[in-house]
Amino acid sequence: MTAESTTAPRPRVQLVIGIIRQDDEILLVREILGAGGEMLWSLPGGGVEDGELMHEALRRELHEETGLLVGNPVQTAFLMHIDTERHPSALAAAFEIDEWSGDLAPRDEDIKQAAFFPLPDALELLGELDSATQREPIVGYLTGAVPPGTTWLYRNRGKQETLVARW
Repeated sequence: MTAESTTAPRPRVQLVIGIIRQDDEILLVREILGAGGEMLWSLPGGGVEDGELMHEALRRELHEETGLLVGNPVQTAFLMHIDTERHPSALAAAFEIDEWSGDLAPRDEDIKQAAFFPLPDALELLGELDSATQREPIVGYLTGAVPPGTTWLYRNRGKQETLVARW
């Protein structure tokens, strides 16, 4: 038996991301996302816990990060499969939500603010994200440059992010 076969497998990471619109505005949350610890704006979302289905995790995460109660997703915006040294084979799925209620009141201590922005302003804020993995699928989808349901495959090593394929 080799040392590799006795090593415990690393857990798979699954993430969900929500896209909530109010007229021509997009909901963003502000949190520490920058490489140097900067506060940046992005779409709300987070990890799928053991035993949760994606739509359940989406409801929980969006409630924690925004205070809103959301319905089931109505469309898959995009999928990302990201292979990093720390998290091999992470899977992130972004969904459009068209049914929601409540007031913006983040309950997650990592979220400093949640707000709706007109699409051009939201795109400008999202363009400030350091990581192509965080930025490209979101901006591509919101601008209509890529169709709904597009899958993005990234391999990230160190500071190098490589888009391996997209369909």
